Amino acid sequence: MKTKQQSKHIQQTAAPADYDSAWKDVIEGLFEPFLEFFFPQIHRDIDFNKGYEFLSKELRHIFPDGNMGKRYADELVKVHLKDGSVKCIAIFVHIEVQGKKEKFFPERTYVYNYRIYDNKREGITEVISLVILTDEDPNYRPDEYRVSRWGFELLMKYPLVKIIDYQLDEEKKMLLVTSENPMALVVKAQLKSYEAKKADAQSKFNIKFELVRQCYRHGYTRKQVDSLLKFTDWIIRLPGKYKKQLKYEVEKLEEENKMPYVTSWERLAREEGIKTGIKTGMKTGKIETAKKLISKGIDLNIIAESTGLSIEEITTLALRG
Repeated sequence: MKTKQQSKHIQQTAAPADYDSAWKDVIEGLFEPFLEFFFPQIHRDIDFNKGYEFLSKELRHIFPDGNMGKRYADELVKVHLKDGSVKCIAIFVHIEVQGKKEKFFPERTYVYNYRIYDNKREGITEVISLVILTDEDPNYRPDEYRVSRWGFELLMKYPLVKIIDYQLDEEKKMLLVTSENPMALVVKAQLKSYEAKKADAQSKFNIKFELVRQCYRHGYTRKQVDSLLKFTDWIIRLPGKYKKQLKYEVEKLEEENKMPYVTSWERLAREEGIKTGIKTGMKTGKIETAKKLISKGIDLNIIAESTGLSIEEITTLALRG
């Protein structure tokens, strides 16, 4: 039986921030540039000619009860190595994006790593955990899980990237200026989102429009631009009239670049589809509707507001899988 403290911990961690979903999408859309920018040694060792496979949906089966505080930004990717001397049937890269300080984060990362290994084990298998921290505390750097007592030693260290360092470290700041990697713009957008939290609507518009202009200016591929625009849409939201103003301004960019900006409107259409699905689903019962939305990864708070069920009821449904 779970204690009240455990239940509270699960409830707090079960509903991810928009930033988490944004990072999940951008990693899937820009996986190779992601590794090249943040983990260049790993990028050099992977044979991308053999392809790679995202197994994120399988995480829901590996962690059906959500006891460790499921994060939508978790990614699991099966890759192949160039180095034939490494005799592995499978290498799984587990990527964790964490947007806030969490006391038990190292423990959760360790448990995730082991449970993925135990579930996906095929002969000789390795599971490599990578961590991206998007919080604003420069001193929060949990880069290992350690247990040591009575001669017993257990240590798991994992590569860790702190996004705020690209604002504080001069060398990293220069990299954002000189790099043509689209992940540099993702980092800029994340850093600008901190500024946008405290900004008025006009300032948010200015911040977002400058990021959008840079998406077009760098000569990225259509797929890369789409991923960047979706990321920007997720983390910097504009009021209605500013969305219209942004659309007007971006139409000018469309004429110059012949690359239509449709991300915000696609997202709005998707949100409308969710609302329609909710109304239809209400006829067959609020609980069934909630279950379907949970399986789609919709924020638990949004599900509670949409169905009229309490957050406790929604959390219970999520934990039951």
